[in-house]
Amino acid sequence: MHTTIVAPGLRRLALVLWVVAVALVPLALLGGSNPWLVPVPSICIAFVAWAALWRPRIELTPDHLRIVDVRRTSTYTWSRVTEVRIKYGIEVVSSEGVRRVWIATRPTARLTAQVQGRPGGPDHLDVDAAAALVLAPVPAPAPQDGPPPATVVAAPITHRVHGWTILAFVVLGIAASLAAARL
Repeated sequence: MHTTIVAPGLRRLALVLWVVAVALVPLALLGGSNPWLVPVPSICIAFVAWAALWRPRIELTPDHLRIVDVRRTSTYTWSRVTEVRIKYGIEVVSSEGVRRVWIATRPTARLTAQVQGRPGGPDHLDVDAAAALVLAPVPAPAPQDGPPPATVVAAPITHRVHGWTILAFVVLGIAASLAAARL
């Protein structure tokens, strides 16, 4: 089963920002400013809303845990996840260290989980329930009797940096600042 955990409050804020971005265009055009500069701040607002508020999520599949944040996507094979902590929100502990999750950076975050293929709406979760859902597929450590095996199958952890997103943040931020200075 494929489960996706998101923060509905962040997604509602993204929708509000998209409405604001659309509303800025006619307001700026009515102000008589340069029409080429008008869409730049709106595009910046819309992009930030998508990248920082809409896109972040936690995906649980039978094979791996995927954390999609603003800067990168990390994929963990379940055997590499050792713990899920909830002191400051959701923190995934693996053999690489601790990874805080963008959508639940505080212990009072409200989340929803949508299970693919299951009828009905999303399940509303608190951080404790979301952490338990993430921790459920983690296998128990295998007991080791004797020496370690001669061959070990690698359990990968991959990180894919959202380079285009980071570049777009910088370019759109500069362009929006320049456009705002001219408007």
